[in-house]
Amino acid sequence: LAQASSLISGASTLSACTTPSSNFESNPTHNKMLGPLKALFWPADRQARSPHQFQAENLSSRNGKANVKDVKAEDYPTPEKYLEGAEIPTFYSFQSNLVADEDLVPGMVRVLEVDKRLTLPTRTHIRFLVTGQDVIHSFAIPSLGVKTDGIPGRINRINTFIQREGVFYGQCSELCGTLHGFMPIVVEAVSPETYAAHARKWYKE
Repeated sequence: LAQASSLISGASTLSACTTPSSNFESNPTHNKMLGPLKALFWPADRQARSPHQFQAENLSSRNGKANVKDVKAEDYPTPEKYLEGAEIPTFYSFQSNLVADEDLVPGMVRVLEVDKRLTLPTRTHIRFLVTGQDVIHSFAIPSLGVKTDGIPGRINRINTFIQREGVFYGQCSELCGTLHGFMPIVVEAVSPETYAAHARKWYKE
């Protein structure tokens, strides 16, 4: 690397010269300096190398066409417990609202506390699907490294992995209207065991 850097620095010095190209090539001093550089980057035996060294490997199928197969939802296997008559769980939805100043209690954070927190498990890969209902919002939790826009008619996906338990605060970070400053987001991260016990209230085992 030291030899290559010295050669490159020498080449950059020579490139700043105003000597004509014909005199530059015929000058023995220049040829002496450029000789090792040419041997390093432009070897004379380039044509003698194996042709496979300069060809990209063809990873496609032999006939050049991808093996595409139409798959329907009915083709995927259904878990046995659902075949036996178990009820398929549905999504649990709730609305999280800002806690007003007159409802605050000691320990709450003003303008950042909500009446219902989003409970998530730690040490679990979590995917958020974010959209908007009225105008463009932004779902942002800086302490989790999460921020994505909520756009009406569109779904944005973002992933996170929470490593420790705690309460993480965020806000809407897109100017969306007169109540933009009063849209907090609160995520409470608990252990997977605690989350499983909490989820039993809404989902059947």
